[in-house]
Amino acid sequence: MKVLIFIQAIQNESDRSFVEELYNNYGSTMLYIAQGILKDRSRAEDAVSQAFVKIIDNLQKFRFENCNKTKGLVVIIVRHISYDMLKSEKRRHSVPLEQLEAEIAGAGDDAPLESLVSAGSYHFVMDCLSCLNDRYRDVLRLKLIYEYKDEEIAKMLAISQENVRVRFQRARKALMEEMSRRGKGNE
Repeated sequence: MKVLIFIQAIQNESDRSFVEELYNNYGSTMLYIAQGILKDRSRAEDAVSQAFVKIIDNLQKFRFENCNKTKGLVVIIVRHISYDMLKSEKRRHSVPLEQLEAEIAGAGDDAPLESLVSAGSYHFVMDCLSCLNDRYRDVLRLKLIYEYKDEEIAKMLAISQENVRVRFQRARKALMEEMSRRGKGNE
């Protein structure tokens, strides 16, 4: 896999061993997610390689004490790269919209929200969050859970800072509406 070439090119020994550890811990998960989206192992390996290039470029942001945060972040990155690959392919091959939507809808994400008070609150917010569009859900997680700045999120997701701000505002509104809707249903 190309990732190993990128890892070997890292000059700093501690950084290299850290990236190797990331690859050993999350490489197969990343490949599974990418392959689920792209439906092709070779393209999935390319997506994982591109994800590791982004990870290496932003290595200082991956040193979490909680491995679930790391897993969530690598999942978001590889998923967005895979979607970008699908989009660029769609432009070239004009895939029917229904097929693209089905492929995107098939990819799940189980990255945790961890800073909630009770298990009940956690499950409630996770259920509401799971109803959101992936684009909204990812921006919310990157901004609120991982505490990235708009500029950093834009770079990771290959979108403009303005797009990050718009997605965040829409995501926050959609989450609040979903929470309100479900909250009223439980009264």
